[in-house]
Amino acid sequence: MSLVALRAKLDRLSEQIVARFRDRAWFALNPSLYIPGAIPIAGHPDRSLLDWSLEGLERYHASLGRYEVPDQHPLVLASFPDSPVQRTVQLPRLPKVPPIARETLIRFYLDLLPRLCSPGEDPHDYGEVAYTDADLITRLNERIYLGAFVAYYKLEREPELLALADQPAALRDQLRDPDRELVVLTQVSEAAHRFGCPAPLMIEAFEWVMARALDLQVRFLQHVAALRRGGTQES
Repeated sequence: MSLVALRAKLDRLSEQIVARFRDRAWFALNPSLYIPGAIPIAGHPDRSLLDWSLEGLERYHASLGRYEVPDQHPLVLASFPDSPVQRTVQLPRLPKVPPIARETLIRFYLDLLPRLCSPGEDPHDYGEVAYTDADLITRLNERIYLGAFVAYYKLEREPELLALADQPAALRDQLRDPDRELVVLTQVSEAAHRFGCPAPLMIEAFEWVMARALDLQVRFLQHVAALRRGGTQES
């Protein structure tokens, strides 16, 4: 995979995320899904339905081998059984950097929903809404985590980036690509209009997502620099 191919994947993922936001907008806000214990889950009195759905979706993805692919990283699960699915993927094994903090991503998502969805509760839709939420958060996590691979390919092209590892602000400025950001936001706006989503809200959301992906790029290169200083191979 090249940086060009990776960006094409990111663009497809961005369009999928906008489409899923459209799906979520069909339903009421359903705030009970996000309150631990508000919707009873037998044996798990302190879990919210969102948490339950996220864990269940990640366990299903893990059973298919998703998290054995180097560019995928779970947000919730710390461990899971090996998948029986055998496949070979030609991607570099990068040094692991933690994904965005789960609480940070979920708080961003929940703060966005009241501006997207109508108020109210509809217990009939709880299951479908919980699945849509979990799927959307999983896609947002993937979109951000792919920043590590973006940084990897930028480092291949510009090895001198590691010289800025101890200057995170300067490294961030060097990694930023305003032209690419404009392309992404234009595509997001077009997708929002196509799917009937509020374009300003989608643009705001993706500005946040791209900023978090850039944070991850910085952390990844700092980690690689630390490994090289310590004489450890990073891949």
